[in-house]
Amino acid sequence: MIIFVAQHPVPLLRMSWEGLYVALSRVKYRDHIRLAVDRSTLEGEKKAMEYMVKLQKNKYTDWYFRGFKPIGADESQVMVWNRKAAWKAAGFDKLKEEKMSVGVGKSQVKKTRTRKMMQDVWNQRKKRRLKL
Repeated sequence: MIIFVAQHPVPLLRMSWEGLYVALSRVKYRDHIRLAVDRSTLEGEKKAMEYMVKLQKNKYTDWYFRGFKPIGADESQVMVWNRKAAWKAAGFDKLKEEKMSVGVGKSQVKKTRTRKMMQDVWNQRKKRRLKL
């Protein structure tokens, strides 16, 4: 697998943490991975590596991975996915409590949740525009 390590000038074509994870998870042996780096200048190579180091999971991926818990007390490499742990990491347990609270109807909770989700999307778009 050849991974092109660079920050593409077009934001849509930039490597994400999730894209890198998928690429690396498809390779069986470490020897089968190659990084394509611009080695024409030392600064170009350094910039590409810094970009890869700065990649971060988006919040939904993070919530999913927080659902994995080790089996047994020795915390070995064997892990199992726990829905309740992922639910809690995402904060959905608090939403359930909101629904149960007195005086708040289902429609009000849905409106508030939708408004918050739309605000998150809007903020992400603003951040992307500012980076350009």
